[in-house]
Formats: sequence, C-alpha cells, structure tokens
Amino acid sequence: MQHYLVSPEGLKEIESQQIPAEGKFSITLFNAEEWKLLNGHLAFAGSAEIDRVLGNLNPQGNSFNQRFERLHPSLFFIGYSDFADDTKEFAIYFFLSANDMTILRNDRLELSQINDWARRGLLTTPSDLAQLLGMEILEHHQRQLELLEDDVDRIEENILETPERWQRSEIINLHKKILGLKKSLNAHQTIFSRLAAMDNHDQGKPSWKDLVADTQQKLENARQTHELIEILMEAYQQAIDNRANDIMKVLTLLATILLPINLVTSFFGMNFEAMPLIHSPLGMPLFFGVSVLIVTAVLILFWRKHWLR
Repeated sequence: MQHYLVSPEGLKEIESQQIPAEGKFSITLFNAEEWKLLNGHLAFAGSAEIDRVLGNLNPQGNSFNQRFERLHPSLFFIGYSDFADDTKEFAIYFFLSANDMTILRNDRLELSQINDWARRGLLTTPSDLAQLLGMEILEHHQRQLELLEDDVDRIEENILETPERWQRSEIINLHKKILGLKKSLNAHQTIFSRLAAMDNHDQGKPSWKDLVADTQQKLENARQTHELIEILMEAYQQAIDNRANDIMKVLTLLATILLPINLVTSFFGMNFEAMPLIHSPLGMPLFFGVSVLIVTAVLILFWRKHWLR
C-alpha cells in the first residue's frame, strides 16, 4: 500500500493516509495481495459492499468490464478499460471520494504523468484525476480506431488486387475489434455522463461535459468505421463471386470450344466399317484440319461478341 499527497507541488509520498488540506487530495495504491485491507481503508462504505465489489474482480487485472457503482453517498467505484502500446487491453479500477482516490494498483498507471498534471495545476480534486485519466483513455481508444481504419484500407487494397481466403478471417477479426471498441466507448460515455452530473466545478479547466461530447464523437467515428468494415466484407464477397464467375466463364468457353470436336470424335469413334475416310491415309490430317477450323471459327465468333474480354 502506498499513499501520496497531491498538491500544486506535485506528488509527495506519505507514511499513511492523511486528511488533506484545501486544494489537495490523496491517492492510495493497493496491490492485488493487499485488497483485503480495503475494508479498513474504506470502512465508511461498509465491508459487505467492498467484499462484493472485490469478489467480482480479477486480481490479475484481466477483466475489462467498465463499471460505475455508488457504494456510499460520497464513495463511488469506477472501472475504466485502456489500451497499452502493444494494443492489449487492461483495466483501471478505483474508488473515488471527495478527498481521496483509491486505485487498485496497475503497473501501467504512470505516476510521473499524474505528477506532471499536478505541477501544471490541473489536479485539485480526485474528480479532476478521474477526468484526466478518462481523457487519456479516450485518446488511446482513438488510436485503436485509427489502427483499425489503417487495416481496413490495407485489406481493401489487397482485395482490389487479388481476393484471397485469408482476407475473410482478417475482416472478421476487425469486426470483432470494432464491436469491442464500440462497446467500450458506450460504457465509458455512460460513466462520464454520470460523473458529469455530479461534478459542478470546472475553474477554467476542461469539464466532464466536454469529455462526454468527445466520447460521443469518437463513438460516432467508431460506428462509421463499423459500417466501413461491413462494406469491406460485402466488397470481399463480391470480389470472390466475380472471381468464381470468371473461372466459370473460362470453363464454359473451353467446354463450348471443345464441344464440336467432341461431336466429331464421337462420330468417328463408332464401330462401323462403312464410314467416310475411315480407311483413307488422309483421314487423320483432314480430321485435325477440320478441328482447327472449328476452333478458329468458334474463337472468332466469341471475339466478335466480346465474350473473350
């Protein structure tokens, strides 16, 4: 367990939790193995509520359910989900009160960033920190959205060149990712809206309402990307159908060209003695000559009708 005091001078580690003065608040970090101590740290909320919340969480931080719960008139439990540089999703869970933010520790949370925000005068309440974390998360969601759009462009270009079977699995994977991104943005918008309804101070800083509006815009962008992915799937299917049609066209043309020759060979293959040219030395050359003429005539006919294009 680690305690920090947040002031305009930055983060200062303290021995134990203190009642902060005006314009300051505290941050407490709990490791997963210390969660049992939360009942004492947040005793005013009631141990039953704390146990219920912790019972639904994964100590490894692999649960990404965005959450907003009011555990006490002045205590809220909030769950964000964020993306790391390697595009893997991770959870940020914290308890928010008027003078303290209790964070279920996550190694990806950067204290240096929080210290910078404090020195720049952006942090006067725990709500400010929750808002700035929300803005960071929103930027990371936007980055994921841009990566998805780049993948859509790349696959679309490949489809236009040569449709392949592996492209279908990639499109399905993109579809799953955009659905997850939309779900995450929707959940965060709900959380931000609830926090905006409770927060009344802005003091010249970005407000929760601005964050809600930005989230709505990102959500609209995600919906548009979702539509592009669905159009991409339709384009892929159309390209595959066109390719199949081209193959069937070639096979049909070959069958049509060879059909007259098959008819001739079937005729001369009958078991009769009295057949023209059957015993003549000119029979075979004449047969090949007629076959070449038939194929040439059929090709000329197809070319004039533009069936060979």
